[in-house]
Amino acid sequence: MTRTAPYAVASVIILLASCRPPALAPSAPDTPDTRLVLSFLEAYGRRDLEGMMRCLTEDAVFRGSGGILSKPQIRAFFQTTFRKHPDLRVEVGTLAVVQGSIQARVKVQTDAIWSDTWIFEMRDHRIRAYSLASGTR
Repeated sequence: MTRTAPYAVASVIILLASCRPPALAPSAPDTPDTRLVLSFLEAYGRRDLEGMMRCLTEDAVFRGSGGILSKPQIRAFFQTTFRKHPDLRVEVGTLAVVQGSIQARVKVQTDAIWSDTWIFEMRDHRIRAYSLASGTR
C-alpha cells in the first residue's frame, strides 16, 4: 500500500459521511417518535408511499387550510404528487420537539421550491396528525 492510499480511504469516508441523512437538532431528543418522523420524511423523499403510510396511525389526518384529509386522502394526495412530479426532491432540515409536537423544517422541490415547518402529533410512536406551520400546502 502506498502512502497516499490512507488519504484516499479517508477522502472516501468523508464523502460517504456527508451523504448521511440529517441529524436531529440539539433540541430534538433521539426517541422512537423523532426517528419515526425522520423515517416518514425520508420515505417522502424516496417517493416510498408504502413506507410513509406505515408511519401513520389508521386514523391519521392532515390538517390544512383546505380542510382535513383522512389517511386514504393523504395516500391519494401523495400518489398524485409522485406521478405529477417524478423529479420531486425533499430536504429535511432540523427537527425539534416543541410543546409535545415534533416540528421538522422541510424543503420540497418540484417545478417550484417551497419550505415550511411540518408539525407532527404522535400516538403510540406513529403519526396521528400533521399540519404545516403556514397552514397551506
